[in-house]
Order: sequence, then structure tokens, then C-alpha cells
Amino acid sequence: MTDRLQDRWLGLSSLALILAAVAALRVLALFLSPSELGFDEAQYVLWSQHFDFGYFTKPPLIAWVIGLETRVCGSGAACVRSIVPVVNSATAFILALVAARLYGARTGFWTGLFFVIMPGIAVSSFLVTTDPFLLFFWSIGLLAILLQLERPGLKPALLFGVAAGLGLNAKYAMIYLPVLVALAGAMMPDLRSRLFRRESLLALGVMFLLIAPNLVWNALNGFATFEHTANDNIGWSLSRLNAKKGFEFFGAQFGIAGPVIFGAMLNALFLKARTETPRTDVLLLILSWPILLAITIQGFLAQANVNWGATAYPAGVIVATALVIRHRWRFFFWTNLVVCGLASLVILLGTALYNPGEAPGAGKQLRQLAGWQKTAESLQDLAARTGARRIVVESRALTAGIAYALRGSDLEVLAHLPKGEAPGDQFELDQPWNGEDERQGTLLLGFSARDIERLGATKIATIAAPIYAADKDGTMPVYGFAEP
Repeated sequence: MTDRLQDRWLGLSSLALILAAVAALRVLALFLSPSELGFDEAQYVLWSQHFDFGYFTKPPLIAWVIGLETRVCGSGAACVRSIVPVVNSATAFILALVAARLYGARTGFWTGLFFVIMPGIAVSSFLVTTDPFLLFFWSIGLLAILLQLERPGLKPALLFGVAAGLGLNAKYAMIYLPVLVALAGAMMPDLRSRLFRRESLLALGVMFLLIAPNLVWNALNGFATFEHTANDNIGWSLSRLNAKKGFEFFGAQFGIAGPVIFGAMLNALFLKARTETPRTDVLLLILSWPILLAITIQGFLAQANVNWGATAYPAGVIVATALVIRHRWRFFFWTNLVVCGLASLVILLGTALYNPGEAPGAGKQLRQLAGWQKTAESLQDLAARTGARRIVVESRALTAGIAYALRGSDLEVLAHLPKGEAPGDQFELDQPWNGEDERQGTLLLGFSARDIERLGATKIATIAAPIYAADKDGTMPVYGFAEP
């Protein structure tokens, strides 16, 4: 029965219809969802209002995409996020193309389906982040590598260069792919002559040409994005050495990819499980596992967010799927299909129906997706009563959420940047308030008691603010300055 199921209607055309349906259902869930944008998402929307070749914490592609989106359907949460399910389904289809050429049509079909129902992909489909765009271009890069191996030439080299360059504009982690290609050429001599050619230099040239404007922007802005990546993300120091964060990152990958897919990747790496084309398996392992191992080490050295290993999965899911559908025990196939399918369905229904503001204390991450509009209304009411014209907010996260929620208001939103300190985010760079700027008509939100005392401000109100940063009763104090 399983063989008949796997061999009937498993072509790329039927997969395309399934992936389109998945994307459509996820977009529908977004438009039904009561969720608001989280502060990172809000930050990207605010960036998109001012075209540039770089921003403080990320390369520019996500802001460009959102800028185009908002011109079509507005800056509401559903519109801003609606491109992501489409991109994830497109990525799944590209990976299916790669898998079908490597292992056959059946592997291609299930690779596409298994990728789109991975728990990490299901979650990412309902948030606008840099990862979906990164994985899309990474997958095109994998296709270009395959085409180069099949028939070396100018076209696959150009395709790789464009994919890598645009991927770098999505997230700097794209640089891993050319590094892994070089590693594959070094470890697999039989591929070296096809990977290391004159066209490879052209591919690198195109990649650098496409990322060059961002490099120039960084040079003109004190290498802000690079400094953020090095200090805030990587952040190596003796004080941050630890014995558990690497294990936490590694263990979380069972949830990101699903236990069967990640288990199959482990089986291929450590127990040397192979298909009938072992050299293909090895190539895909080289294009995936070094990322996970490097990020695990990064976890022990400082920290590692669970999504930092995302680029391991385009190649990883292909080899894992190839092994799973060939395994003599159908249990693994059905377990992955049922467990990840149900997880994706639960995530979809939860997005459509659940209000993140009702999340219990343990759901702080979810509560970042609610309460911003109510907080903005409270601030507008207070400003109307007091005659305030601006609000100064402490911290990047709070500033982003408040500035987005007040985007249609006349109330100016500024970021607190104490005099003499260097900017730590885009808001402090573009719209700073140093404590000595205009005070009259200024409200302060999110400040510590120490800063309030230093500034000489006083509490003027307590507002309803049902956001993650509020007190337990869902309120926040607002401060201001006495009339001279």
C-alpha cells in the first residue's frame, strides 16, 4: 500500500499544486490571525519606509521586499507577512527539483513536502524574518551547484553568483555556501575539476558585485552591521563560555527539522547510512553538517539561537528524505509525515485562531506579538491630554514596536541615546534623543528608575500596555518633565 501511495501521482506538477495549496492556507491563516507584528518585524517595516543599501542589524533585502509589499497591500501584519508562505513553498519546490535530479522523482516529491511541513518552516511561515529569503536563495545556489556538476559552464556559475549575492543581501550567513563548496572540492577530488574553474571566479565576482553596495554602506556607517554581528551575535569572550548552550542548540534541531529528518541526518553522519549513490550523500552532508557543528561550538563559546543552523537543512532534508523513503521500515516515513504534518496543522490553526496576548507567563515569546496597538492608543490618549508632541523610548525592541504602532500618528517617536554613547541600533542612529534635546512636550516610556532620576523626570501616568515588557497587571508608567 505504501509503495503504491509513493509511486502514484508523485510528479513535480502534483507537488506544485500541493505546495501552492499549503501557501494559500497559510496566507489565509495570516489574514484571520489576531496576531500583531513582533518588534523585529516592526523594525523591518520601519526600515522599508526609507530605502537604503544597509541597516544597522541586517542587510537590506528584507526591507526592500517589505517596501514592495506595502505598496501593494499596506503595512498591516498580514500583508507584511503574506510573502513568507509563498517563499517557503517556492523553496520547497526548488529543493524538490534538486532532489529529483539527484535521487529520482519520488525523492523529489517527498523532499518538497517534508521541507514545507518541517516544524521550523511551519513556524517561520507566519513571521517575516530574514531566514525564508536566505533559504530561498540558498536553494537556488544548490541547484546551480548541481547544474555545474552536470554540465560545467557560464550559466550555472552566473546563477550561483546571483543567488549568493542576493542571499548575502538577505543574511550574511549565505557566505557559508561558497565556503562549503570550496570544502566539498577539497574533500572530493573527483568533483574538484568541475567546482574549481574559471567560471567559479566569475560567480564570486557577481556575488561580491551584488553585495558591494551594502559593503559601501557599512564602510560609511562605521561597519554597523558587521559590528552588530560580531559583538551582539557572535560575541566571544571568556565570560560567555558555557557548558550547555551548545547542547541546547543541538537538541533543539530535533524540533526544528522534526525528529525523523534530523535523526536521518545524524544516521548519515555518524553511522554512515547511505543510498545507492553514496558520493551524492557525502556531498550533501558536506553542504549541511559543518554548519550545525560550527553553530554548536558557537553555542559553547557564547550563544546560538535555534534558527542559526537553518542553512543546513536545504541539503540536509534532501539526503534525509532519500534515506527515509528507502528505509525498509516504513515506520520512519509515516512518523515524519504524521508528526510534522500534524505539527504544521496545529501551528496553522493556532496562528489563525489564537490570540498571542492570552499566552500564559511561559509564553513570553508569543506575547511579543500582541498589545502594541492598545499601548499606542493609550499613549495617544495621554499625549492628547498633556499636549505631548513626542515620545522617547528606551531599548530597540520597545522602540520598534511603539514606532510601528504609532506609524499613522502625529506623535514623534525617538530613541534614547545618552550623550556621548555610540548608536546601538537603527533608531538610535536615525532618530536619537540624548536627554538634553527638547524636553517640553516629551513623554518617556520604558526607562529604568536610575535613568529617570538622572534625567530629572517625574511619573505623570500609568497606561494600559498589554505588551511583553509591561508589569504583571498589563500597565506601564510614563514619565515627563515639569513645566519650566
